[in-house]
Amino acid sequence: MFSHKNQILLIDDDIDILEAYQDLLEQEGYQVITCADPVNIVEQIPENWNGIILCDVLLPNISGLVLLEQFLTQDPQLPVIMITGHGDVPMAVDAVKKGATDFLEKPLTPEKLLDKVKEALFIRQRVVENRLRQLKILNEEFIGHSPWMKKLKQQLQRLADVDIPVFLWGEMGTGKHLAAKNLHQLNCHHSHLFYIKDCQSPDKIEVIKLIEQEFTGTLILSHIHCLSHNEQIQLVNSQQAEKRSFRLIILSEKPLSDLIQQKLIIPELYYLFSHTQIHMLALRDHPTDIGDIFKYYVQKSCKRLNKPEMPIKNQFISSLIKREWIGNIRELASAAELYVIGLYSTTTLLPTNSVNHKKDISLDEQVSLYEKQVIEDALNYYQGRINEAAQYLGIPRKKLYLRMRKYELDKKIYKEIV
Repeated sequence: MFSHKNQILLIDDDIDILEAYQDLLEQEGYQVITCADPVNIVEQIPENWNGIILCDVLLPNISGLVLLEQFLTQDPQLPVIMITGHGDVPMAVDAVKKGATDFLEKPLTPEKLLDKVKEALFIRQRVVENRLRQLKILNEEFIGHSPWMKKLKQQLQRLADVDIPVFLWGEMGTGKHLAAKNLHQLNCHHSHLFYIKDCQSPDKIEVIKLIEQEFTGTLILSHIHCLSHNEQIQLVNSQQAEKRSFRLIILSEKPLSDLIQQKLIIPELYYLFSHTQIHMLALRDHPTDIGDIFKYYVQKSCKRLNKPEMPIKNQFISSLIKREWIGNIRELASAAELYVIGLYSTTTLLPTNSVNHKKDISLDEQVSLYEKQVIEDALNYYQGRINEAAQYLGIPRKKLYLRMRKYELDKKIYKEIV
C-alpha cells in the first residue's frame, strides 16, 4: 500500500468526502491512499515514507489529535494537514500548536487544497532526500546491524539537524569522536567552523576564547570537568537557546550521573545534557557487530596496502567475538591491519609465532613486531599517558621509554580524543 513515491494518505470516516478528495487529487496526478478507520494506520507507515497526511479532526473511533500525536511520535517531520468543520476550528488551531503542518476548513476549495498539498509534498521530499543522504553517510561510517547500532544511527540522524547540545559517553575507542564528527557533518550547516578541544590541555585557554567569540559552528570538548566552576557556568550560558551561536558536543568516558555525583560538573551542565545523552557501547556489549567491523577494516587495509581481498573464515570471526577488546574499535581496527599483513593467526587470534608463516621474517623480527604492537595498543588505549600504559604492561616507566625509543614511538601522536 505504502511506497516511497510521493503519496497522500486521506483519513476521514465520511466515504463520500474521501472519494471526492481522492478524485480531485488523482486528477492532478497524485497517488492517493484512503482510510476510513485509522486505528492501526500509524504502524503501517514505513520509515522515511515520502508522503503526507490529510486527516479529519473528528473521527468516531479515535481523535484526530491522538492520531497526530502518534504520527509525530513516529516521525516528528511528517507533514500532517488537519481538516476541520466550521465549529472545530479551535481544535484545529490546537493541532497546529501540537505540530500539525496546517489545517483546512470544510468545505475545501480545490485550489487551496492543491496548494497546501503541493507545498507539503515539496517540503517532505526535501526532508526524505536529506535523510537518505545522512543514512548513506552513517551506514558507511558506522558498521554493523545490531539493534543498538540501528538505534545509534537513528539517534544521530534525529539530532543532526537540530543544534542542541549533545553528550557522548563511553569507553575509549568506542567511536565517540566519530559520532561527534558525524553530528557536525550531517548538519545542514556542516560547512561552518569545527573545533575539537581538550579541556585538560593548553587548549583550555582557547576554549574560553571560542566561547567568548560566539563563533558559528561546532565545538567538541573532552575532559569538561577540568573547567573551573565559573568556566562551566560560562559554557552553560553560551547554550541558552535565545543566544546560542555554536553547537556544543561533550565527549566523556563517564556518564553524566557519575560526573555530577563526583561533583566534577555543575548541576546546570547536568540539566543541559540530561535529555541528549548517547551511550557509545563497548564492543563486548554489541558483539554481533564485531565480524562486520573487522571485515570492514580488513577491506580498508587491503585497499590501502594494495593487497587483494582476503577471505575470513567464520571460525575466525567466532574467535573475534569471544575476545574482550578492551581497546574496542581502535583495537579491532589494529588487529585487522595485522591480519592483512600476516601477523595474526586465523586459529588462535594471537600474533603468529610460526617461522613458516613468513619465511622472510625471522623469529626475532616477529617478536619485535609483536612487542611494538602491544606497546602501541597500550599507548592508544591510555592516550599516551605513560604511567598508566606502563602499569598496564607491568613494566617500569623507564623500560617503557626505552622500548618506545627502540621502536621510534612518540607519545604525542596517541593523545587523540576518541
